[in-house]
Amino acid sequence: MLGGCSSNNIMLYVRGNSRDYDRWEEQGNPGWGWKNVLEYFKKSEDNGAQHLLQERPEYHAQGGLLKVNSFMSNEMTKLVIVEAAQELGIPEIMDINSDEHIGYNVAQGTVYKGRRWSTAKAFLNSAKDRPNLHIIKNAHVKKINFDGTIATGVTFDLPDQADISVSVSKEVVLSAGALNTPQILQLSGLGAKDQLERLNIPVVKEIPSVGENLQDHVIIPLFLTLHGSRPIERSMDELLDSIYSYFRYGLGTLGTVSVTDLLAFVNTQSPAAKFPDIQFHHMLYLWKTPDVARITQCFGWEDYISHQIIEQNQKSEILTVLVTLLNPKSKGTVQLRSSDPYEAPIINANYLDDQRDVKTVIRGIRFFRKLLDTENFGYHELKDFHLKIEECDQLEYDSDSYWECYARYMSTTIYHPTSTAKMGPDGDHSAVVDSRLKVRGVEKLRVIDASIMPDIVSGNTNAPTIMIGEKGSDLIKEDYNETTDSAAHTEL
Repeated sequence: MLGGCSSNNIMLYVRGNSRDYDRWEEQGNPGWGWKNVLEYFKKSEDNGAQHLLQERPEYHAQGGLLKVNSFMSNEMTKLVIVEAAQELGIPEIMDINSDEHIGYNVAQGTVYKGRRWSTAKAFLNSAKDRPNLHIIKNAHVKKINFDGTIATGVTFDLPDQADISVSVSKEVVLSAGALNTPQILQLSGLGAKDQLERLNIPVVKEIPSVGENLQDHVIIPLFLTLHGSRPIERSMDELLDSIYSYFRYGLGTLGTVSVTDLLAFVNTQSPAAKFPDIQFHHMLYLWKTPDVARITQCFGWEDYISHQIIEQNQKSEILTVLVTLLNPKSKGTVQLRSSDPYEAPIINANYLDDQRDVKTVIRGIRFFRKLLDTENFGYHELKDFHLKIEECDQLEYDSDSYWECYARYMSTTIYHPTSTAKMGPDGDHSAVVDSRLKVRGVEKLRVIDASIMPDIVSGNTNAPTIMIGEKGSDLIKEDYNETTDSAAHTEL
């Protein structure tokens, strides 16, 4: 679909924090520090929250192409969680995208009048009448073409025509994402020499780090029952009111993401720390949710686990808390399965390979479970829902060994893959692109997507990836002596 992941994600607008980008710069990537990238976040932004614009003007802007607004959700469960956290001294903060990095926050999203505002709506629709923009849908890129080490164009297929080649006068820009970008680079002859030769792919330039350094935010779900003795039944009248409110005003439950815009960022080692190591996402299954079976399938759990959740949902509401590891030490890989561009690559996420990650997620689990003893959770009957997992249940419940077993059974992805074409300086053998996003060792080829992140950011990756596109477009204009106006969009 047009718009990539921005057209099917949960729409949360989260930038990460200043330390993430300052570390990128410290690693030898000039121009990628927080002060630099903040201007590109603001360049995109058309923020509808007047209180943020007035109270945080140095962090937010209006007039960009990307609509950023608050979700109009009044789901009371969010208030229950926030007030329980306050009992433990965990603050509620106003704006996670400014200089506040620890606490609970109701995030904004890439939404407008209760509807998704994808990058296709934001950037392609506004440029659709430009004569030098041509969008080809249903194309499958097979490889980048080279003359020696100079990129000359791209070969792709359409449903009714194969091996279409197009040439470029300036350069090829690859923006296929952290999984498909390394696949296309390797299919084009850029990668580890032994692997390419094994698949009979002519080597254009040996870059062993292509597809290495895969980083993602692994999540471990905790389940809590809610209102077990007095489940709240949602009436048909409420549903009809919601439908009317949505289509008439863009309001109501159909224009929100329930409790999922409530986020928490915590440091499990030091409450006084400025930067987090764990993020909490929240999902609410209302009593007798009709499609709860389909929801559980999305996480890839085995049937006996899904059935326990489905059965419990017939008795009560369920709050799912996704304990999210922000700065993983474990690194994965994306490698070709074959030379067939239609065959999916081998993705080895390598979650929890580094024992430091295991220790961090266990601390995150214990951190959230403190809320079970709060008065607020007690009043609303938020209780631990103990999933039965035979191997883990042989261990002492609530021990570190139990939670490690649980995490290894239940861990899955929140779909934030990054860093497989890492940005880095000369001398960094793990780097694929330089700080201007040009692929090292070849000419006229640039990568502009989430794969260039040296390290994954401490938060959702939607907004940072859009920022990379904004900054990348300016780098191109600078290299070709085009005028650059930080407040204008003249990329195409």
